[in-house]
Amino acid sequence: MQFKDLEWKDVVSDGVIVCSHCEINLCGVIRMEFRINHEPEENKYLLCCFGKGSLRRLKPEKYDSMELAKNAAYRIYSNEMARIKKAVDYLVYTENSNNND
Repeated sequence: MQFKDLEWKDVVSDGVIVCSHCEINLCGVIRMEFRINHEPEENKYLLCCFGKGSLRRLKPEKYDSMELAKNAAYRIYSNEMARIKKAVDYLVYTENSNNND
């Protein structure tokens, strides 16, 4: 299943992306947020995820590059959207089954 590309807002300093941010709002009901910050001491990129349920991560995940962090965010987003789609498909199927009785 393929979902839309995430739209990132990058903050650049001295030619290096030091922070990137992406928010998804689905019909005002579901909100997802991803933040990636560069940690200069470790030279790592920290990915934080905000939202409800399995999307929310209490500890940031560390990556060696901004691209790897953004790829991880897209995987998390895709998994969450697939889970939502499955739930909606089940509700629609159940509703249609009840109406056909």
